[in-house]
Amino acid sequence: MLRLLVLMFCLAAAGCSAAFDLTPYQIPASDTIRIPDEILYPQYFRETDEVTFENIIAEFRSRFQFFSGLRSDSSERICYKMQRRINKGLERLVASAGQLPFNSIDDRMIFDDESPLSPFLRPMPVKHSEYCSFKSFGDLKNGGTVYCAYHGIDVGSSFYKTHLHEFEVARPAFTAFDLVELLIFFPALLVIPVTWLVLKKALENKPPPESNKQG
Repeated sequence: MLRLLVLMFCLAAAGCSAAFDLTPYQIPASDTIRIPDEILYPQYFRETDEVTFENIIAEFRSRFQFFSGLRSDSSERICYKMQRRINKGLERLVASAGQLPFNSIDDRMIFDDESPLSPFLRPMPVKHSEYCSFKSFGDLKNGGTVYCAYHGIDVGSSFYKTHLHEFEVARPAFTAFDLVELLIFFPALLVIPVTWLVLKKALENKPPPESNKQG
């Protein structure tokens, strides 16, 4: 009872209005629910992994910017930073109230000023892309995680590391990234056998040294 009173006080102090209905967010999620495709292989990677001329050019441009020092954070990395910011807000809420007053979140929970989470999101996360949509998977009170429906989940999160094999299986074996890597490094790999053949040929054509004759 004391914990409940503390929770209610913290929510009131944070400016949580009765106008925000928590009921849809207080439904416990099943532990056996399957990880959806928008987490395992999100739309962003489906688009950028496809072997197309545009994606190949984008991969070459990315490498040029990296080696020239002009490369900025990619779209998905910025989204991952926002996810970490949301997770930090959840931690602050738990530290303040003792427990989460909800089991799931979505964009409304994050960006509505009247939600119980909003006051703990400082600085407030922003959407890098119009396609970004923040959600939660599983039960946030019991190992659930935050992700973006377009970019997927932060690859540095514990959830990603725990389910790494499932993520690897979901993605194709060959992508635009792999093709560009092959185009860049295959000529360099050819240098090794060619050099070996040239040296071998030179050694075969080299006349044997004359033996010293004793008088």
